[in-house]
Amino acid sequence: MTAERPACAEPGRPDGVDRTAGEGPLGLDLFVGLVRRRADVTDLVSHLLGRPVRPRVLGQQVIQRVRPPGLLRLGTTGPVLHRHLRLDDSLPPYLPVAVLWTLIVPWRLPEPVRIGLLGPQPLDRLLGQHGVPWAAELEETQVHPAAEASADFRWAAPGTPLVAQSRLLIAADGPVATTIEEIPLLRGRSDPAAPLLGWCAR
Repeated sequence: MTAERPACAEPGRPDGVDRTAGEGPLGLDLFVGLVRRRADVTDLVSHLLGRPVRPRVLGQQVIQRVRPPGLLRLGTTGPVLHRHLRLDDSLPPYLPVAVLWTLIVPWRLPEPVRIGLLGPQPLDRLLGQHGVPWAAELEETQVHPAAEASADFRWAAPGTPLVAQSRLLIAADGPVATTIEEIPLLRGRSDPAAPLLGWCAR
């Protein structure tokens, strides 16, 4: 039996993505390009939203040992820190605007950055705050419907596209982290200062 579609939803597209969702100042191709080029995802999302976002730690775990040959891209068998973060709007009802997963090699990081990992800030933001030179190598980029994301982006209209990408973060002592990021397209809003609301609540 097919689940009943909510009254506020629209019929799905062939691939679930509305390719016209970003028409206007920020089209889908431009949005994908912005995500691929910007190193600091937190800054990018804040810029698109028009105000700061609030990082929130959903999970954090130290993995002491990875069975050989280990994590080849990071060149280590551990220990590594696994972090699951969410970036939320800074206005009520504090809806999520991005999700980040990171595998970090903490012993390759300066002590101030390692201490900063005890808080909620993403690694890319911490590296910038502490003046650590770093670069990001893009590994993969995909576009999916936001409805298929790991988080409930309830503000996203049906068909809203989401960019999912993986990157390798490199500092002076070599690779320091791999990241996976999910970032939905933030549509233009008539009042940028207004809070994000659930799509069905509009």
